[in-house]
Amino acid sequence: MSRSKSKLPESPGQAAGRPANGRIWRLRLAALVGVPALLLVLLETGLRLAGCGHPANFLLSSSSQGQKTWVQNNQFGWRFFGPQMSRLPSPTSIPQDKKPGTVRIFVFGESAAFGDPQPRFGLPRMLEALLELRHPGTKFEVVNAAMTGINSHVILPLARDCARARGDVWVIYMGNNEVVGPFGSGTVFGPQVPPLALIRASLALKATRTGQLLDGLREVGRSTPPSEWGGMLMFVNQKVRATDPRMAKVYGNFERNLTDIIRAGRESGAKVVVSTVAVNLRDCAPFASLHRADLSSLQQGQWEERFRAGAEAQAIGKWPEAQAQFRAAAQLDDTFGELRFRLGQCALALGEVSEAQTQLAAARDLDALRFRCDGRLNEIIRQAARDREGVLLADGERALGEKSPEGLPGSDAFYEHVHLTFEGNYILARAIAEKIDYLLPQGLGPTGRPWPELGDCARRLGRTDRAWELAVSEMLGRLTDPPFTFQLNYLDQQRRLAGLARKLGPPDSPAMLREAQRACQTALEGWPEDALLYQQLAELKQAAADSKGAATAARRSLELLPSNTECWLLFGLALAQERQYEEASAAFRRVFELDPQDVWGRQNLAICLEKMGHREEAMKEFKRALKIKPRFELGWLGLGQLYEQMGRKAEAALCFNEALTNRMHRASELTTLARFCLGRQWYEAACTNYADAIELSPNDPQLRLELGRSLAAVGRHAEAAKRFAEAIELSPDLGQAHFLRGAELGTLDRTAEAEGEFREAVRLMPEVVEARLNLGIALYKQGKMDEALKEFENVLSRSPNNALALKYTRALRERAK
Repeated sequence: MSRSKSKLPESPGQAAGRPANGRIWRLRLAALVGVPALLLVLLETGLRLAGCGHPANFLLSSSSQGQKTWVQNNQFGWRFFGPQMSRLPSPTSIPQDKKPGTVRIFVFGESAAFGDPQPRFGLPRMLEALLELRHPGTKFEVVNAAMTGINSHVILPLARDCARARGDVWVIYMGNNEVVGPFGSGTVFGPQVPPLALIRASLALKATRTGQLLDGLREVGRSTPPSEWGGMLMFVNQKVRATDPRMAKVYGNFERNLTDIIRAGRESGAKVVVSTVAVNLRDCAPFASLHRADLSSLQQGQWEERFRAGAEAQAIGKWPEAQAQFRAAAQLDDTFGELRFRLGQCALALGEVSEAQTQLAAARDLDALRFRCDGRLNEIIRQAARDREGVLLADGERALGEKSPEGLPGSDAFYEHVHLTFEGNYILARAIAEKIDYLLPQGLGPTGRPWPELGDCARRLGRTDRAWELAVSEMLGRLTDPPFTFQLNYLDQQRRLAGLARKLGPPDSPAMLREAQRACQTALEGWPEDALLYQQLAELKQAAADSKGAATAARRSLELLPSNTECWLLFGLALAQERQYEEASAAFRRVFELDPQDVWGRQNLAICLEKMGHREEAMKEFKRALKIKPRFELGWLGLGQLYEQMGRKAEAALCFNEALTNRMHRASELTTLARFCLGRQWYEAACTNYADAIELSPNDPQLRLELGRSLAAVGRHAEAAKRFAEAIELSPDLGQAHFLRGAELGTLDRTAEAEGEFREAVRLMPEVVEARLNLGIALYKQGKMDEALKEFENVLSRSPNNALALKYTRALRERAK
């Protein structure tokens, strides 16, 4: 007999227990999630109220001349690079309420889009010039929203923030930094190619003050301070093969980010122009090359033998033989970037244009230091612009190719690997502007008016040969460091730029300064609200020693663009030169209020404080600057001089040693160091710094003059004479150079040559007694007694008590009796 299983009836308490337990668990879950969330909200609110952390937006709300504006956030890059290595965005100030009839354009990208090395003549400014001249009467606001060092991971949040500024057109020119920028496979800025979701989550967290606090606590635990920005030199150990598996993630992330940037632009109401990225193919050899990973030792030995034979044949112009040897090497391993570059050079020399294009493009794609946008990235860009409403493709790569010999952009369009010359920026901007024309609001589209020529744009922007020379000198400085020194054709590039600099002439010569000021003032007559033109004018007046005029122009620029740290610094320097130290100090304080990492504002504030007798405060500012930038040689120099004035000799000596150890490779800073050393009679150190400054500013006769004096002081007379001759070649009417060279030639017993130099010195400086005196001595030593006597008498007519002239005159008269 089976026993039936019956269920006992539940008591009322039991029946009610289950829902009660469910509510308890829900409450527990809510508490588990809600309490920490509430605490985080309270922490975030508290940190913001306490002023901790920094704003994460690219645009900040501000006001100017009674209207609300958007200005750039100089701390925007901190969450991607940290304060020490972050670069500044371009100064911006645009009305929050866009005026009717204004066309607002945002340009997104990296340093090439930014306009490096001269943003005032870069892509955004060139677009502005082209469109203004094409459509007179229409106001174009072209916002430079590009930055050095960033890539698509940074540009996406940057662009999303700009959506609220109601742009009419977005321009995207990016792709050079996908590997070396944040989260790339060759980056030094944190983890390499983590999952995209993790990248975006971490960046979202760092946008909060809580995330910044956690990031700051992590930095406290670091054993060494964060590095300073070191340019491309930072990446020399980050070699990445084209076949590296991580590159697939790089391409995938780029495609996703680009798609999201375009979507953000379209959702904001803007039309979008996406451009392919042009790079230097003809004249930029790979920075690094790697063999394929599976190449055996035997194969590598055979490869090197053929490669060496090809290089030897190439060096003596045996192009067919070189090509044959390189092709034989390529059969063993064709993934070595330099091999493909050499094959491209051979093809060019033999007139095989199509083959050259193929090989040089391959050399770009196989470059193991991946600073250039490659073929795959450009293909992603082309695909992204296809079949999208309100999105147009500007083929910048093709446009530069079509305007270059053999379709290969080179030094005609680029300073080095990716940064465009003025002519290169014009070609790129023209290709983009033609697409913008089709996207302008109704009534502003293509017109019958021709596009402005290159010269028209140069006049609009106040660009002259002086700007060209300054850019060339800047690039010469950059090319002295790796990875440029690793390139096959490094010396050719150096010689080309140095020759160009010599041809252009000294940037601060009276003639060049007059021409530049005239061009700037003419441009201002047509565009009197252009803040950057006023800044240019201020710089030119400063260079011409017109500090009062510089202050006036800088003040006007700041009225129009008050967030410009460079111009505040310029304004302060002009005021300081007028001995208005209180006002200058206020300007320098404004510099680091806008950019807390700026060391130049603190350095110059310290100098002003010292001038006003506030030595302890000055010392604090020098030390603050050095805490920000420990290798800031002019900061060490200034602090050392202050210690010296205070009688603290040992500390001063340590500072001077730091200054000489941590030299900045820029002509102006090296010249400052050289002059300091010369003043201390540290002649060898002065010679070293002058020589290095000349390498970066090869057309400055004054530097050669000063180096010659330093060499003469240590008895290096032949070298001194050579440097004085170089100064004369650059500036034939420089009387002092003729005089000093004559003195050195006399020391070397080259009396006849010395006579010629002294004659020229007398012609150029007829009132300088020493020139006539030395001419007389040179004539005397050659036995030209009558001529010598005449010169000594001439000296005595001007300086009756000149002892040497009296001595020689008596001797000659006695001899004549």
